[in-house]
Amino acid sequence: MKINVDLKAKPFYLTDEQIAWVESTIEGMTLEEKLGQLFLPMSPLSAEEEIAKFDRLGLHPCGVLLRNTGSAEIREKIAKLQEHAKIPLLIAGDLDRGSYNMIADGTQYGHEMLLGASGDPQMAYRGAKILGEECCAVGANWNFGPVVDIDINPFNPITNVRAFGSDAEMVKEFALASCRGMRDGGILPCAKHFPGDGVDGRDQHFLSSVNSLTVEEWDATFGKVYKALIDDGLETIMTVHIMQPAYTKHFSPDTKDEDILPGCLSKELNLRLLREKLGFNGLLVTDASSMAGFTDVLPRSVAVPTAIANGSDIFLFARDLEEDFDSMKAGYEKGVITEERLHEALARILGMKAKLRLPEKKAAGTLIPPESALEIFKRPESAAFAKEAADKGITLVKDTQKMLPLTPEKYRRLFVIPIKVEPNYHNPKQGCYEERFVKDLEERGFEVHMYDGSPEDMQTIGRSPIREFKKQYDAIIYFMNVATSNSDSAARISWPGTRVTITMMIHDVPTMMVSVDNPYHLIDAPRIPTYVNAYNSSELVVDTLVEKLTGESEFKGVSPVDAFVKKYFFNTDK
Repeated sequence: MKINVDLKAKPFYLTDEQIAWVESTIEGMTLEEKLGQLFLPMSPLSAEEEIAKFDRLGLHPCGVLLRNTGSAEIREKIAKLQEHAKIPLLIAGDLDRGSYNMIADGTQYGHEMLLGASGDPQMAYRGAKILGEECCAVGANWNFGPVVDIDINPFNPITNVRAFGSDAEMVKEFALASCRGMRDGGILPCAKHFPGDGVDGRDQHFLSSVNSLTVEEWDATFGKVYKALIDDGLETIMTVHIMQPAYTKHFSPDTKDEDILPGCLSKELNLRLLREKLGFNGLLVTDASSMAGFTDVLPRSVAVPTAIANGSDIFLFARDLEEDFDSMKAGYEKGVITEERLHEALARILGMKAKLRLPEKKAAGTLIPPESALEIFKRPESAAFAKEAADKGITLVKDTQKMLPLTPEKYRRLFVIPIKVEPNYHNPKQGCYEERFVKDLEERGFEVHMYDGSPEDMQTIGRSPIREFKKQYDAIIYFMNVATSNSDSAARISWPGTRVTITMMIHDVPTMMVSVDNPYHLIDAPRIPTYVNAYNSSELVVDTLVEKLTGESEFKGVSPVDAFVKKYFFNTDK
C-alpha cells in the first residue's frame, strides 16, 4: 500500500520501522475502524461508560478530549481508555492558560495576553513546558493550543485575552516559544485558529465568521505566524469555522460569495494555502463540530464527510456520535471521501501516534506514567511561575489622577462595584473573584462596601447628592470580571442597577477600574482616570493585583494591545 504522505519529512521524521507500523496498521483495519480513527470525541463520561458507548457503536476513535478532573482520577481514566483501545489513543486537552482546565489540580498560569504583557517570549515557553509536563504525568499527549490569533479587532469575542497581542511579529515570537515549550514538555502543540481569528467582530460558535484581510494583508500577518511555526516543525493545526474570502477567490476565482466555505471545510484554505503554499505536512484537526459555524453553509450530513474530503484529518467532537459516524460512512460510500484521501488522513493520524512512540509505549506498558509522576502537581516552582506571570503581566494602563498607590490613609472607605458574568466554558469559576478582591483589601485595613443591587445601594451610588456620597466613601472601584460567556457574542460592560452604576462621579470622587478579563473596557468608560488590566481571572491574579494597587509591588506589564482603542474611537489618556 502506497501512502501519499512523506512520513520521513517534517514534522514526523519517522523511521522505516515506524512507517512500517503505520502501513501495516492501516492494511489490517476494517472500513469501520478506519472511519472511526477520523473521530476525536469529547469524553465527559466515566471510562467504563465511554468504552461501553464506543463498543455499542463499533467505533474506534483516534483519541478523546478530556475536561476538568483531578490528576489521580484522570490518570486512572486514561489508563482504562488506553487499555481498551486497539490502537493507542491521542489524549487531548483544550488548554489556553495551563493544564488546570483538564487537570483540576494542575497549574493555571494565565491567558496568552497575560504572558504577552510580560514582553518576554521565554515566559510563554516556560508556561507551555509546565503545561506539557503536567499533561504527560497523567498520560495526556496533545494540547489544542497555543492560540496564535492576532487580536486585530477589539470587538472580537473569541481572541481577546486568549491572544498574545495585536502585533503579528510579537505573536509569532510568543507562539514559537509556546510551541517549543509544549514540545519540550512532552506533548504535541496545535496552533489555532486557522485561517486566523481576531479580524471579525463575531463568534464562530454562532456562525461562520470572516477573516476579511486581503491576500497581501494575510501574508503579512497570519501568514507570517503560520509560516514561521511550520518552518519550525509545527506538528498539528486546528482549521476552524472562519472564512477567508480573499484566499478562497485567489485559488478559485469563480467562487460565488454564497459558496465560500470556512476553513474546516475549504480545500482552497486547507490544501492550496496550508499544504501547498505554506508547506504544512502535519496533522490537521477541525475545530469543534458542535459549533453553529460548522453547519452554517452546508447540511450537517454533507459537512461531516466534506471536512475530511477537503483536507481535515480529524473530525473534532460530534452532535450525535452515531449519526455523524453514519454520515461519514455514507460520504465514503458516495465517493465524497476517496480511498486515497482516507488513507492520507490515516497516515497522518497514525504517523503522529508513531512520532509520540505510542505503539512502543503500549507494548512496554508505559503509556501511563507511574503513580509517582503525580508528585509533579506539588512542585513549588510551578506555582512560583504562575505568580511570576501575574507579577510581570498586570498592566497599569493609566493613572491620570495619581490615585495609586491605594492606601487606607488616603482612601479607607471604598465603594466597590462588581461587574461580572456567569461561569463559562473557559473559566468555571468566572464571576466570583470580586469576593477575593474585597477580602484582600479588607485584610490591608480598608473598609469596603460592595454594591449589592439593593434599593439603598442604588440610591447611594446613582441618585443621592454627591456631597452625601463623599461623607460615606473616599473612592469608587469598579471590579470588572467580564469575559465572553456561554451564549454572549461580545465582552462589553452591562451596567447593573438600571444604569445607576454608570461612571457619573469620576470628576468628584476618586474612581478606579480594574479588569481581570477583557482589556478593552475603556471603550465603554474612556474617561476613567485610573485603569488596570490583569488579563486573567484567578485568585492568584487577584491577589497580585491588590499587591500592586496598594504599592507592595510595582507594575511591570506593558499592554500588548491598544487598550485605548484609538483606532475606533476618539479616546485619550485623560
